[in-house]
Amino acid sequence: MTVLSPALDAELANDRVTLFTAIKLTVGEDTIRLLDGSMDLEIAGEAFGGEDPVYGVWESVDAFEDGTGDEAPGLMFTLGPVDDGAALALSSPDMQGEAVQLYFGVMNETTGAVIGDPLLLFDGEVDMPKHEFGKEMLQVSLECVGGMERLFFEDEGIKLAPTFHQQVWPDENGFNHVTGIQDNIYWGTNKPTSAV
Repeated sequence: MTVLSPALDAELANDRVTLFTAIKLTVGEDTIRLLDGSMDLEIAGEAFGGEDPVYGVWESVDAFEDGTGDEAPGLMFTLGPVDDGAALALSSPDMQGEAVQLYFGVMNETTGAVIGDPLLLFDGEVDMPKHEFGKEMLQVSLECVGGMERLFFEDEGIKLAPTFHQQVWPDENGFNHVTGIQDNIYWGTNKPTSAV
């Protein structure tokens, strides 16, 4: 038995197919719908394209990780913002918790129509945005976690982010300029002890 729609399953059995991946991301009141190429497609009544006029292009995606054991599925992808304003919006602490969906599908190369229903590979939320810049480079990487990540929290609402921090301690701005944290910060639990 397959999880693919019958039309998608049948098309993938052909010798030659045109694949696409699509990503849908909410940014506050906006919704970004991007494809992995420069084409335009309509998927389930929504327009997806190779570039968003406000937020830019989808530059790359890391290998999709299906969680095992006590890990939830994870995804990291990179956007190339149009300008500094878009980069600021995408790397804002308010991005934490924004919805992300990743789809895989097949299209008719002649007509540009999507064949069957695309497969939803990932349905989760942004965990940590990271603003990266350098000479002739402006990128925002978004580390995302699956919705099941919340099942691992003892207190679901607690997040190590400025928005939550200021809900508890108004006018405390200690997290406002913290980005790209690489070390694990254990908050609300003890640091795991070494087995050695």
